[in-house]
Amino acid sequence: MKKFVGVFVVLTLLILPGFSLAKEDARDKESKVTLETITVTAEKFPVLERESSRFVTVISAEELKETSANNLVDALKRKGGFAYKAYGPLGLSHGGMNSKLSVRGIYDGELVLINGVPIQGPAGHGYDLDMIPIDQIERVEILKGAASTLYGADAMTGVINIITKKNVAEPSVKIYTEMGDYEYHNHGLSFLSPKLNIGLNYSHLGSIEEISRSFTKKYRYDTDDTNKYSMNLNAKPFEDFYIDYMGSYNETGYKKIKDSGGLSTGTDQYHYKHFANIRYENASLRLKTFYSYNEMQRDEYTNPSKPEDNNKNYNYGFEGGYKFNFLTSELNIGADYVYRGADYNNQYGKHHRNDYAAFFQIKKDFFDRLAITLGAREQFVKADSNGKDYDRFLPSLGLNFKAADTLNFFANTGKAFRSPTFNNLYYSGSFLVGNSDLDPEEGWTYEVGIKFDNDFFRLRLAGFYMDYRDKIEIDRSHGYPLTYFNAGDYETVGIEWDASIYPFAGQSNLLRNLSLDTAGYWADPEAEDTSGEQYQAGPKFQTSLGISYLTEKITLNLLANILISRERGLDDYATVDFYSKYRLFRGYLTIGVDNIFNEEIHISGDMSSDSTNNYVYYGFDRLFKLGYEITF
Repeated sequence: MKKFVGVFVVLTLLILPGFSLAKEDARDKESKVTLETITVTAEKFPVLERESSRFVTVISAEELKETSANNLVDALKRKGGFAYKAYGPLGLSHGGMNSKLSVRGIYDGELVLINGVPIQGPAGHGYDLDMIPIDQIERVEILKGAASTLYGADAMTGVINIITKKNVAEPSVKIYTEMGDYEYHNHGLSFLSPKLNIGLNYSHLGSIEEISRSFTKKYRYDTDDTNKYSMNLNAKPFEDFYIDYMGSYNETGYKKIKDSGGLSTGTDQYHYKHFANIRYENASLRLKTFYSYNEMQRDEYTNPSKPEDNNKNYNYGFEGGYKFNFLTSELNIGADYVYRGADYNNQYGKHHRNDYAAFFQIKKDFFDRLAITLGAREQFVKADSNGKDYDRFLPSLGLNFKAADTLNFFANTGKAFRSPTFNNLYYSGSFLVGNSDLDPEEGWTYEVGIKFDNDFFRLRLAGFYMDYRDKIEIDRSHGYPLTYFNAGDYETVGIEWDASIYPFAGQSNLLRNLSLDTAGYWADPEAEDTSGEQYQAGPKFQTSLGISYLTEKITLNLLANILISRERGLDDYATVDFYSKYRLFRGYLTIGVDNIFNEEIHISGDMSSDSTNNYVYYGFDRLFKLGYEITF
């Protein structure tokens, strides 16, 4: 408690010098509160967020930067509403183990999109958001609950939609540089204009000792230096026509060190990621084609006879949607096709599947207060010669009732499903083999909530119940090699919130720029194991608590992130991060401190009493960062 009091005292002292700066350039907090938020994720076409029947959060790139995060996945887990799992510092992938953001206590139910199209690899459901710099995106829209009617496979618990950088009316150039502990570097250059945006980023992190430890088998993992290179391009050659590209390259290494001393294994890792799309979008018509490619190369240099891993995931496809007035309703119809392929040279070779679907959504307003939305999708999944074909009918229903100018009630229900990954289906090893007869996981989500907005308070609050069956589990009852099979049911029930308080809005004093924010969930996620016994499937409680002071000349943000009642015996944690930005000469000086109190964080692992291997992966220690950014 003393630590938290101390931090808030420090924050107060930091705010005071900024009061004189705020007199001239204070942001109009009332305008910020009443500004209508637009989302495209809730209905695939722009809609006012408070008039949708879904729980949607829209986070701008600037808001993500104010978390003091180092990349996109790091920022999203700090904003609240997600449980975070990772296998390396700052979300770095460790072989096929990727950082994840679980929704409402259930892992692997989230669908990740860029500009509305899927980027997750079919092999293992990975999306590697640690490779996306915050400065290269416009915003992120997060939809909670089932969304398979509009987005198809894997949208079971929620959708994370990353929107690429917009072109701007006036050309500008931005340069930023940041350095910190552990040889941390983050440098970038961007050019924005009406027709073309270009962004470049380089980041570096020095070697880290003991990113994980196995207490049972007596070894640890260390990392070598990590280098990341990223580029984005956004072109708008003519009205309503867009071309986007995001590419990144990451190089690092891992060392497995025995407690008895000496190097056990050493692996160099190289990771490439590319995304491109062409879009035509206006108020009534949306056409897209896209390509996503992800390749990871791993060379175990301590065992020269072992073949190098060269694992590839690739998606491509197209989709179209058309919105028009039909009788007295608004009708949205569309279709999409996605080819999902993978080539894992040392595990199972090449495999692919084809997803294609047609969907509709019709929306009708009654008495200028009640909006009813009804939708359905017919989804077909056609596997290669080694897999199983299937189809699913995916209906949904949503309601939004405007009780007052500041208050809306909403409710929705929908069916969703998640296809087995290629690792689930085809993996071949001495300890684990896939099962090509697996069925998809599927079930329903039910949600009811309120949306409230005025000058002083913004609230999104929802109660939810998710009920799914055919959970894919590893069967350990028959010895090695282990395999996957469809187990029993799994579910979660709870509440989720996202709230902001502006206690001094409308006042002429300097405190008008102060705000308080919180977002998070409480849930009770349970699943059945292979013997039919219930177990806790994910964390039960997560929240963020923030206090901000924002003006044109000074930004101060203190953010606490709390995760408790965790699965598999993992420790609870509460971290506090600080970010500040001061106007200095023509640019801004930035100061960040991650994990102020240097808490030990378990970002993944298994410390349960029945585990054959007790191990943890650790989050990052305290990290001080100092930077400068300037825009011409």
